[in-house]
Amino acid sequence: MRISIILFFAIGLLCADEFPKVYNSESNKKKGPISPEAAAKSYQLPKGFKVTVFAAEPELRNPIAMAWDVKKRMWVAENYTYAEKGKRFDLSLRDRIVIFEDEDRDGKAEKRKVFTDKLQMLTSVEVQPGGVWAMCPPQLLFIPDRNGDDIPDSEPEVVLDGFTVAKSNYHNFANGLRWGPDGWLYGRCGGSCPGNVGVPGMLDEERVPLRGGIWRYHPKRKFFEVIVHGTTNPWGHDWDQHGEGFFINTVNGHLWHMIPGGHFDRPFGRSINPLVYEAIQMHADHWHFDKTGSWTKSRNGAANEFGGGHSHIGMCIYQGDHLPEEWRGKLLTWNQHGRRLNRERLERQGSGYVARHEPDQFLAGDEWFRGLDIREGPDGALYGLDWSDMGECHDHTGVHRTSGRIYRFSYGDTKEVPIISSFGRQKFDYNETASPWGRRQVRKILSLDGPGNRLRRFPIDFGDGGDPLNELR
Repeated sequence: MRISIILFFAIGLLCADEFPKVYNSESNKKKGPISPEAAAKSYQLPKGFKVTVFAAEPELRNPIAMAWDVKKRMWVAENYTYAEKGKRFDLSLRDRIVIFEDEDRDGKAEKRKVFTDKLQMLTSVEVQPGGVWAMCPPQLLFIPDRNGDDIPDSEPEVVLDGFTVAKSNYHNFANGLRWGPDGWLYGRCGGSCPGNVGVPGMLDEERVPLRGGIWRYHPKRKFFEVIVHGTTNPWGHDWDQHGEGFFINTVNGHLWHMIPGGHFDRPFGRSINPLVYEAIQMHADHWHFDKTGSWTKSRNGAANEFGGGHSHIGMCIYQGDHLPEEWRGKLLTWNQHGRRLNRERLERQGSGYVARHEPDQFLAGDEWFRGLDIREGPDGALYGLDWSDMGECHDHTGVHRTSGRIYRFSYGDTKEVPIISSFGRQKFDYNETASPWGRRQVRKILSLDGPGNRLRRFPIDFGDGGDPLNELR
């Protein structure tokens, strides 16, 4: 496959060494966000939980996505180019990928390094041995770093293009890079940003149509496909202990089972398959706002009894053992209007699943809180991204670019997890795979480092009382 060099770098401003000065366009001039420490104290937490500020401004600003590497470091995508309605994107600015590390394991990042600050329209980041993936619609980029020194070896390579960004509803753009349990790189795209995806230079008739949904790409086979079609604007996905995928949707239904080949309900437009008989409705038995009225009336606490309101962003299915037992296997997603974490219980129903609402968690007292991502860390704690702003996708008050926070939610003491740093191995010991985080990292290593283009099972020394499901999680 021919891989082109990213076109952005032909623009002179991106060749400049100095990072453009960041400015705020937020129109709410009455006050800025409260301090990160005060915001952390404002959370309503269950008994036994605590929250710390893992990173915040000025070291961190406008975080839009995160990923973990095998060294237990967090990679964060900072987006400055996203702008208010009318402007859409300010291409006089640039976006960057920043690495944070908590060396002493006290819940706060002491080390920070900029991996690259020469990107634009960055929505997501994912890491693998030998390089970094970045979603910069309309392009999926790969930034080589073969020796692992955290310095790009060259300019980004355009692996795929055609992830079109619409003139309106541009917040539906492609996002959400994440390694799946099958060794494929998964991503998401909203229905308002239809595109035709392929390698650079590919003819339109050879491209794969994407009209919203979940897609995946195999880095070794160079193959792209759409897994599920439809919904409005998916902005979070994960897999349970059995390898079943689920994703959340910001609006018009908030939760779906990731059924390969499924065509899900969409508020407008038609499925690309004319033979689809009926679109699949969401797999939750509830809504988080009163459906008898407009979703716009769910703001400002009006939908508290339902779960907070409209718009769900970021998602993980907790599989660790650090939090209390009632958290294990639960689907967690930020409710933007409700400024809280919705917790959903996944149950088998017929040939599929149904999600049921459990008590909401982590209610934020900071009115600037805008949760964008939630992930389980290597220590079993939960890490949440806060865009820290007053507006949202349909409330265009400008962008407050000089703030941003990452919070760490923990319960009691955390366990130390070993760094997984050896490649080309045929076997991993139990300590390296005892945690869900460790298993995900090992699975990523083996699927990318294994011989040939096919996935392979890997043996684990379980010791006494090992769980065979560890081979899949």
